[in-house]
Amino acid sequence: VYCEMDNLSTVIQQILTQYSVDTREDVSQAVKAVTKKAAKIVKSNANVDKRNTPRKGKYKRSIRSKTVEEVFQTEGVVYAGGHEYSLTHLLENGHFLWNAPNRRTREFKHWKLGEEYAINELPLEIIRKLKG
Repeated sequence: VYCEMDNLSTVIQQILTQYSVDTREDVSQAVKAVTKKAAKIVKSNANVDKRNTPRKGKYKRSIRSKTVEEVFQTEGVVYAGGHEYSLTHLLENGHFLWNAPNRRTREFKHWKLGEEYAINELPLEIIRKLKG
């Protein structure tokens, strides 16, 4: 960029402002991509009751993701919609059976896998986006 010495500060300010806008857009795109992929990982590892019941797959289908954009921040959230959120802790950590108090159900670590993916992948995705 060529400019007069009198306009140098204005031109530098414009360049920095454009860089800031581009960086925020890249980070926002990275957060959206990682959030969608984390939701797919959680959903693919979620438990489905093998029996032929009316609830078959309802919990797995309820897993959703959304991104919330504010001025200087983009936040991605993966959640279980409807009333199915109440099953997440029970499935993730296991629980005692009501009819056999000495027995526990097994754990299905599907949320942990999505969380680990997001923690490890988000910085790498942001770096990839910023490098172009």
